[in-house]
Amino acid sequence: METGLITKALSNRYTVRTDKDEYICKPRGLFRKEGFKPLCGDLVRFDITDYADKEGYIISIEERKNSLVRPPVANVDVAVIVFATEYPTLDELLIDLLILAFRTNDIEPILCLNKCDLSAKEDIDDVLRQYSGSGCKIVITDAKHKTGLDPLKSMLSGKVSVFAGQSGAGKSTLINAITGTADMEIGILSEKIGRGKNTTRHCELLSFEGGYIVDTPGFSKFDPGLLQPDLIKGMYNEFLPYIGQCRYNDCKHINDDHCAVLQAVEKGEIPIERHLRYEMIYNMSEEALRVRRGY
Repeated sequence: METGLITKALSNRYTVRTDKDEYICKPRGLFRKEGFKPLCGDLVRFDITDYADKEGYIISIEERKNSLVRPPVANVDVAVIVFATEYPTLDELLIDLLILAFRTNDIEPILCLNKCDLSAKEDIDDVLRQYSGSGCKIVITDAKHKTGLDPLKSMLSGKVSVFAGQSGAGKSTLINAITGTADMEIGILSEKIGRGKNTTRHCELLSFEGGYIVDTPGFSKFDPGLLQPDLIKGMYNEFLPYIGQCRYNDCKHINDDHCAVLQAVEKGEIPIERHLRYEMIYNMSEEALRVRRGY
């Protein structure tokens, strides 16, 4: 029995890479019966059924560190949230939701402001003002002209990384620029609706400096109902210096009396925009929880 990493998933066929070679494998039928399927990024054990054609069957899947539904990938270390201030228009709510989604899955989020050549200086400064206290590393790039790429490369070295964010923000162009390849098909931003056309049709891990980059579809939305309301406040790094200073131990930092976080917002120590979106996300996730519970 061999051990390898799934680097590509297409239909019901998986490319499994070992230290020496690659094999095209099918999963054993038991996975289908159990409603469990292999994912890109899975470390698997498999039997070789045809040495000449390099084919095999996946027998078992090692325990996962984490997994995502979209893209369908496992054992991710880093998520690069790619956005632009123009073309498409900046969507801070989506950025905040993705930060929370990745932190929920124990994945480090990195913020990448791409297309900086199209951004006004005041817009870039405003992004830095809003997110400098978020605990996320921030990089500013221009993938089209290949500038600002070295800091991002160093952050991804040796890691399994996914790229997410609005369609049209330049994820495919950015991946091609940092890997020095043209593996990913580039979409064209729709002028009518301001969204990029989704060009990714399968999941694949691209080798990159001792790690892998997952080619992923663009996120155009994220359901706040997938977040646990009581855990959200603990994922805002801006709130951490004030934890324990509120009157109530279960303070939601929304409309509670003597809330140290709200006082910090009033003083300008926490960006008011971040807090307003926190309140919005908390309320949406709490409402979704009530719906699930039936009251």
